[in-house]
Amino acid sequence: MALLLLLLLSILLRLAGGAAATASEPSRSPATALFVLGDSTVSCGGSSSSILPLNLTAGPCLFPSAARRRLLPDLLAAKMGLPPPPPISTLNGTAAAAARGVNFGGVQYGGGGGIFRTGAALGQQLRLAAETLQLLQLEEGNPQQDASSISGAVFVLSFGSDAYARLLARAPGDADAAAPKHGRRGLGRLLADRVARGVQELYEADVRRVAVIGVPPLGCAPRVMWAGGGGCVEEANELIEGYNARLAARLEELRPQMPGADVVFCDVYKGMMEIISNPGRYGFEETTEACCGLGPFKATVGCLSKEMACRSPERHVWWDLYTPTDVVANLVTNWSWSWESPMMGICSPISLQHLAAGPPSS
Repeated sequence: MALLLLLLLSILLRLAGGAAATASEPSRSPATALFVLGDSTVSCGGSSSSILPLNLTAGPCLFPSAARRRLLPDLLAAKMGLPPPPPISTLNGTAAAAARGVNFGGVQYGGGGGIFRTGAALGQQLRLAAETLQLLQLEEGNPQQDASSISGAVFVLSFGSDAYARLLARAPGDADAAAPKHGRRGLGRLLADRVARGVQELYEADVRRVAVIGVPPLGCAPRVMWAGGGGCVEEANELIEGYNARLAARLEELRPQMPGADVVFCDVYKGMMEIISNPGRYGFEETTEACCGLGPFKATVGCLSKEMACRSPERHVWWDLYTPTDVVANLVTNWSWSWESPMMGICSPISLQHLAAGPPSS
């Protein structure tokens, strides 16, 4: 009798373990390629004076070794077991060079448009992405087949941070004057709609796995707090929250129109606010002052040299005027990757690990 009970208990434990394994996130990613479109959050190639004034540039892009370690494409590629996607400017135009992914984020673009120029950059990157996908399909020998060459590809779109950095660098009246038809709040509406259209265009190009990254709480960035007199600027964060909410809603509307596709929205704003609100829980000591810069909050002059950097960046939430430190970037990436992390629900309706790990949902 005792032996029978032990046998039954062993079977029950085995079944329970199998159910838990089924319910948990996949441990391996079968993603075969990572394609990235975005602004300075994904590439240093287009994030210097062509986008922001010198004292607003993303500091890590001045230090290639640091930038290599902390930019979103490298962090996600490591999670997927893939090499960092090479910048489009370094490729030789062959399918083999692009087969495991491309970073389109370094694309330079001209013309005006002020704070609303993001649409032009997104459009150009989408065109390059479409051309790259056509090249990959042609390499398969049959461009009419069901995009087998890109069935394992994950596309990531990360736009908006540079646009809001430019917007918040202006006084409200100046920003409205620069875009009289739209104003400060119009940026969120226009940008969210443009990114959503970009997702549709990718779907029409046979892309079936897409992750869209929101904008972090730049109202708590050192530059914005310095200009606002100290403390997170609620109006700035409300603008960004409005953009993220509209983008999430637009993607929700699109999902029924794109059968066979998985489209994920990652609310990095939520992740960073968790850190800013509970810094000690995650090992941070400084939530307001940048690690690298000059002046109050280290925010009157941006990070221009290694000598300007603090000795313990891991204790800071912000690296420079608008950019989080490596530790923050890694935390938010981990939370976006897996729902088993302490901070669940940054990405929805599934995690990035789930997005990368299997065939798109039917």
